[in-house]
Amino acid sequence: MDGIPGVNKAAAATFIAGMGVNLTVFKSAKHLASWAGVNPGNYESAGKKTRKTTQGNKALKTMAVECTRNLKAK
Repeated sequence: MDGIPGVNKAAAATFIAGMGVNLTVFKSAKHLASWAGVNPGNYESAGKKTRKTTQGNKALKTMAVECTRNLKAK
């Protein structure tokens, strides 16, 4: 995992600790993103639309955001 741009060894360890090594439990990448809390949710009530990210694993979500910030900084 540390070969992925923006992901260092500490981030890889966090991802493995949060997701595990058996990724077959996730049906798709979208399912994993939703479980990690980085999948946007769309809500509509009384004609008002809101977009919020789903709740999920805080450690995974934080690390995913930090990895994307590292990519943008380079």
